[in-house]
Amino acid sequence: MARFDARRVDVRMRPTAVTGAALLALALACGTEDLGPTVPGDPSPPRPIVGRIGELTFSALLLQPSWDRLVGRITLTNPTADIIALRFPDTCVVLLRLYRLADEQRVVDAHSKRCQPRPIDMTLGPGESRTFETNVTFFFILGIEIPEGRYRATLYMRPDGADEVEIGVGLPRLIRPEEEQA
Repeated sequence: MARFDARRVDVRMRPTAVTGAALLALALACGTEDLGPTVPGDPSPPRPIVGRIGELTFSALLLQPSWDRLVGRITLTNPTADIIALRFPDTCVVLLRLYRLADEQRVVDAHSKRCQPRPIDMTLGPGESRTFETNVTFFFILGIEIPEGRYRATLYMRPDGADEVEIGVGLPRLIRPEEEQA
């Protein structure tokens, strides 16, 4: 049985391309008669960050399903012919961190009280995949007195017996709701 080796991390970050929907929205906004804002009807979903962690491949994605929520999702896949075993120290397999863009200071480490101190054992057979999510509300994030703005978001995992793995997944903008600003 192969062991997970996080020392071999290869994160391939692709530059973000302007989507067709964004170009269409810009063209319509510039060429309309009423000069009102134009919102594309079906925005393109975010593109995942893909790479390798040891023998495993991964796909990582940061979603914002509503204005007040960030969801981080990592799918691990075993492309080898061997079974790969992993153990995580608690029930929070994937977690979210936010860093200020100006000075890269970590301002949020969403390790939560919801994480139960019970190890999670996982095996991935050849070709198998497993998806893990973390879900954080802006009330949790902004409730700890960090200012509104853009932050660098990462998802991280802490497999036992290996180095922590941290993957950059986006630049979300955090905004305090109007009723909270008064």
